[in-house]
Amino acid sequence: MLTSNLKTTLSTAEDKEQSGDFFSAAIFYKEALELALTQQDSKAIKLCKKKIVETNQKSLASEAFQKVEFTHQFSEDQQKILEKIILSVVNKEDVNKSLFIIGTHPFFYPKLKEVEQQSKKNMPISHILATLTTVADTGHIVSGGSLGRYSWFMQMYSLYQGLIMDMYLDRIFWQLMKNKTSKNKLTFKKLKKYFLSKDIVNPKQMNIIDIGLKQYFKDDYISSLHILVPQFEALFLSVAQRCGIDIVAIDKKRDLATRTAILSEYHLDSAEFKKTFGEDFCRQVKFILFEPLGYKLRHKIAHGEITSEECNYRNANLIVYLYLVLLARVHVKNKE
Repeated sequence: MLTSNLKTTLSTAEDKEQSGDFFSAAIFYKEALELALTQQDSKAIKLCKKKIVETNQKSLASEAFQKVEFTHQFSEDQQKILEKIILSVVNKEDVNKSLFIIGTHPFFYPKLKEVEQQSKKNMPISHILATLTTVADTGHIVSGGSLGRYSWFMQMYSLYQGLIMDMYLDRIFWQLMKNKTSKNKLTFKKLKKYFLSKDIVNPKQMNIIDIGLKQYFKDDYISSLHILVPQFEALFLSVAQRCGIDIVAIDKKRDLATRTAILSEYHLDSAEFKKTFGEDFCRQVKFILFEPLGYKLRHKIAHGEITSEECNYRNANLIVYLYLVLLARVHVKNKE
C-alpha cells in the first residue's frame, strides 16, 4: 500500500507527464523512486524506474534542451606553436621515436590537479547550489549526476580531453598515417613491430590485438574498438600483475574459487595503481573506459550499448594512444 508521501509524489509526477512537462515529471518520478526504495515497495519501484526512462526520453526528444558548441579562433602565433609541437612529434626519421613521444609527452593527457583548480575557479552558481540529475541519451539516470561539483569537474575534464584530441592527437595520427612519405609513414606492420619490441604483450594476446590494429588502419572503427578496448583492459591488468599488484579475485558464490579480476574504476582509484601508473593516467583511463560522466567505452562495448557514431576515428585514436602510453612508460623485467 502506498504511503501518503509516495502517493502524492507519484500523483504530481503523473500530472506533470500528462501536461507534457516531461522534465519535471522525470524529477518527481525520481523522488518517488527514492521513497519507494525506502519503503521497499516493489510495485512502485518497478513503475518509477519505467517512468523515469520514458519521461527522460520524451524530454530529450522534445528538443527542450540544446547542445551548445563553442569555437575558438587561434591567433597566428598560437597556430605556429601548435604546429611546432605537432612537427616535433611527426618529423622523425624513425617512426618508433614518434610513437614513443606520443606515449610520454606531457601535453597529451589532462593534468588532474590543473583540471580540479580550473573547475573550482569557473564553477557556475547553478552547480554549487543545485542538485543535478545527469541523463544519458537512452533516458537512464547517470550515476554521479546528483553531485553538482563533481558533475562540473567531469565537464571540465571532458573539455580538456577533447581539446587534446582536437589540437594534438587526432592531427598527429592523421599526419603519421595519411600525410607522410613512405619512409616514415606509420603503417600496420610498423605499429605491430613497435608493439612486439616492448616485451609487454604476450604472443597469444598479440594475435588478437593484431586484428584490431589491422581494422584500425582500414578505418573499420567498429571492429577495431570492439577488439582493442577489451584487449587493453586485459593488457593493463597483466602489466599490473607483473609490476607486483595483486589482481586475483576471490569468488564465493559457490565453492571458494579464485579468478583474475576484471579491470574496474575501483582498481584505477586504488593507491597501488596510482603509484605504479601515475594518478593522471589512471584518471584518464577511468574517464575513457568507465566513468559514468565520461566516455565509458568499456561499459558500452561490454553491454552492447555503443552506437556506430561512437565507433569513430577519434575514439579509435584514443584507445591506440592508451596502448602507446603503456608501451612507452612501462618496463617489465620478468617476461611471461
